[in-house]
Amino acid sequence: MSEVTSRSALIVDDNFYNRDLSAIALRHSGYTVNEAKNGAEALLMLQRQHFDLLVLDLAMPEMNGTELLRQLNARNLKHDMCVIVMTANPHMALGDVVDEHADYVLFKPIDIMEFTRFTKRLSETSRPAMLSS
Repeated sequence: MSEVTSRSALIVDDNFYNRDLSAIALRHSGYTVNEAKNGAEALLMLQRQHFDLLVLDLAMPEMNGTELLRQLNARNLKHDMCVIVMTANPHMALGDVVDEHADYVLFKPIDIMEFTRFTKRLSETSRPAMLSS
């Protein structure tokens, strides 16, 4: 009836280089990876598919990460998804929205090896999404 699949992640960052490095680390940690360039694109994806992990930049065009977190809460789309916020600006990470809706906050520049170890530990301790077959 239901089978466990690999864990899924959505990376949301307007910078291709940051998305690419995060994707490499997450694939190495056992995640299937999808990518979005901004919060608006991510919101559409999150309305269609559940992800186990959301890696989210805060400063983006169209819809920033803070607004995406608000929308996820308002639309009840977070469920049991783990949210990692990444930002180069520590002041952006301050505030109720990030405090209430992000599970982890990482500051850029990110050490890719440490990020890989971190996401690997997450994948070993969190429950993957269930898909109906």
